[in-house]
Amino acid sequence: MYLWKRDNGFTYQQRIPASVESKFGKSPIRVNLGPLSAADARKRAIILSGAAMQLMDDPDMTRETLVYSLRALNEELKAIKSARFSKGFEAYGVSKRRDEFAEMGADEAALDQERKLAVVDAERGVLASFHKRLETIADAMSKDSIAWEAERGTYQSVVALLGSLDRQQNAITVGPTLTTAVTMARRPPMPFPSPAVVKSAESVAIESYTDVTDPRAFTPETKFGVAGRVILDARRAALDITDKDRGRYEERLEATFAAFLEVIGDHPLKYYVPLHLQDFATVLGKVPTNRTKYPIFKSLTLEAMGRKNDALPEGKRIRRLSRTTVKEHITQIKLIWQKATAGVIGVRDIRSFDVTMPASAAAPIDREGLPIASLNKWLADIVTPKIMGKPHKAWLPLVGYLTGMRLAEIVYLQSSDIVTIDGNEVFDLRLPLIIGGKKVDRQLKTKTSVRVVAIHPLLRECGFIDFAKKQRGRGGFIFPHYHRSKDPADTAQKQMANWMIALGIHETQRQVFHSLRHNAKAWFRIHAGDGLADKQCGHAASSVGAKYGFKALEPEEIEKIMSIPAPRGIDFMPLITWHQAQ
Repeated sequence: MYLWKRDNGFTYQQRIPASVESKFGKSPIRVNLGPLSAADARKRAIILSGAAMQLMDDPDMTRETLVYSLRALNEELKAIKSARFSKGFEAYGVSKRRDEFAEMGADEAALDQERKLAVVDAERGVLASFHKRLETIADAMSKDSIAWEAERGTYQSVVALLGSLDRQQNAITVGPTLTTAVTMARRPPMPFPSPAVVKSAESVAIESYTDVTDPRAFTPETKFGVAGRVILDARRAALDITDKDRGRYEERLEATFAAFLEVIGDHPLKYYVPLHLQDFATVLGKVPTNRTKYPIFKSLTLEAMGRKNDALPEGKRIRRLSRTTVKEHITQIKLIWQKATAGVIGVRDIRSFDVTMPASAAAPIDREGLPIASLNKWLADIVTPKIMGKPHKAWLPLVGYLTGMRLAEIVYLQSSDIVTIDGNEVFDLRLPLIIGGKKVDRQLKTKTSVRVVAIHPLLRECGFIDFAKKQRGRGGFIFPHYHRSKDPADTAQKQMANWMIALGIHETQRQVFHSLRHNAKAWFRIHAGDGLADKQCGHAASSVGAKYGFKALEPEEIEKIMSIPAPRGIDFMPLITWHQAQ
């Protein structure tokens, strides 16, 4: 037996005895124990080593089954430790509610919580008993062979009880291969009576599932489609889905959930194993992007879409989902699973599984700033009569470049957002929107997006500030034209994309309007430093130390940003000349 520690925790290694090398091979068996203390890792390894020695005695045992059995046993030992903590936390919550009800005089409710506490305490007793017996086994095995022989019956009894609990109360899940393998391999056990607490807790645990009244109290038999649907509905009820960004995220969760059920199937929670996440990712890796826009994929399953796309001539194939997108889908399923299985005993924790991103998925595209030539071409086009005749469209690139604001932030700017701080005008995104005479919360992407944005003098020299102050149109918005649509930001995004395509400066996902934000960030960083660049653009600070100080730009910081020189190589003269001629 050998243990070593890496970044992801301890790894246990078991040498194959020379007497069975012809059967199991010479290479050692390794099991990742995960993050543990050195003492816990040693005890876990000792128990696994004892199991390995016993399993290798079985004439029908294979290396594959041996490895799987040891890994499964490790998962069960982890489950015991996790369940003990969970039950302790649950007991604390129940006792607190009991005391609160008692203080309120709600005797019946307090009594109900008392009964629940008894159930939880009984389950904690079972887990504590197992833990104590496993400690005894580990101690005995670490001493000598005589002590181990004396405790062999205890070890076999614990393995048998782990299997019986899985069948009778779903308190601890044991892989069938492990139970079968250990049962086949074990020698005649020494008599070892089961403690009375196990029997009473088994019946209590069964009653704990049958005595529920809330239909949302899921069990291992509840289908994922039902549990997940309840979770998603509860999220929507709790969140403000009038926030379009939040609403879109919830829609993505819904789509991911539906896709997972389509690919893996809708089964009871106890059915799912971590490998199902890998299966899901593998299928997604071949799914074409923007699939709903192409009639050839209509009514097809995700797997069928992948096959259909692969069958197209090479030049006509639709780009597949990127690895970044696949990873996002996996993260979303883990989130739904975490909430759907919270407090449900007897289901596997699939979230810890490290999914391998499929090679079939498209490589992620790194968005970057626009080249100088593209920027100059775009700025020169602004002053043409055709474009300047639509000022709501014309000013967006300039504002995006010189402020670093997101397009969704720009289209929601109001004239009242231009305020003066110590003699310098800024955009104050901390202010609420004024719509119909009422204050409405401004919907921003992140907490750090709530900020003060310095206005560089070039915005005034090019004429935008004069234009913005004169806007008294629809709702007081500086760009009221876009607010005629249901989604102003989306409408503006499409218009900007079409403009860039017409100019020949657009590259799908790589060179887009958002690229201006990259240009701005680089400009601010060069002349004002990372800290001010983050504040101006609404990015989170990169370290704990960088978070110290004031969240919004201070007057001195505003002045520093206003004083930085114009971006090198960028020609603003067409706009400055146009403004002077007005």
